[in-house]
Amino acid sequence: MPLSTDVTLPRIAVPTFPDRCINCGTSKPGSHVRVGTNAIGWWTLVFWLPGRRFSVAVPACEPCRRRLVRRRWGRRIFEWSIGLMGVAAALYLLGSYRGPFKRWLALGIALACLLPWFIWQTLFPPPIDLTAYSDTVQYEFRDADYADEFVSLNV
Repeated sequence: MPLSTDVTLPRIAVPTFPDRCINCGTSKPGSHVRVGTNAIGWWTLVFWLPGRRFSVAVPACEPCRRRLVRRRWGRRIFEWSIGLMGVAAALYLLGSYRGPFKRWLALGIALACLLPWFIWQTLFPPPIDLTAYSDTVQYEFRDADYADEFVSLNV
């Protein structure tokens, strides 16, 4: 069983989503939740800078919309907290280090602190996630049937 079903579309394509809730599958949900991300590329690793913002409106019933927004904010707060703890650990561990690659070692320590969160997100993915590149967007769906419907509407 795949952990998520990924569909790649050109960045300029306007996606059409199935008319059912992305989370619970309710038909004709009547509202939407905005899902977004920043583009990633070589500049992300080299300069530690995000790219252009990309977002889409995904159908979601009102209870699921509220739940997904709360989850997104909780996830963001948790990620930043863990990241800051990783940076604090790196500063503590590398405080007296004067050798080369100090910045990269600090990044490695911070990422090691985030590793359990990355594993959790992989094993228990959100209903939809996005990865944007300069020319394409990868839509990652938890529900394979929803992804198949999405493909039939967009490809």
